[in-house]
Amino acid sequence: MVDFFDELKQIFLNHFMIQTDCLYYAHDLYTIRQREDEPLREYAARFSHEYSRYPETDDRATYGTFKIGLRFSHFRYLVHSSNWRTYDKLMKQAAIHAKAEYFNSKSGPSARQEEPTLKNYSAQEPLYPSNERTD
Repeated sequence: MVDFFDELKQIFLNHFMIQTDCLYYAHDLYTIRQREDEPLREYAARFSHEYSRYPETDDRATYGTFKIGLRFSHFRYLVHSSNWRTYDKLMKQAAIHAKAEYFNSKSGPSARQEEPTLKNYSAQEPLYPSNERTD
């Protein structure tokens, strides 16, 4: 029986601290996948956070796990066709592409202007105004 709140608090903390300090393994990185609606920036941040928990993880293995976790996208294509071979180089490129993805997703005036549409001219109207003055 628990007689004091401090005892109850300590029992609670001891029980849940054991669960939060579970051992994780580097191969658990293979389970990290970019969700369909998840921006590259968020996936890279989430992956990097998990990777930082495994300082002994091999660089090539980490590179491979990040690549496997990418959803189908232009960046994934670039990763598979590039000559980037280190995790650091990959993450630098991910940051560049994540920034571009972020700015391209922002709403507002488009950087690309709409192409002008041709006015429907009738056969009676000249296409170009004449230089003659009509007074």
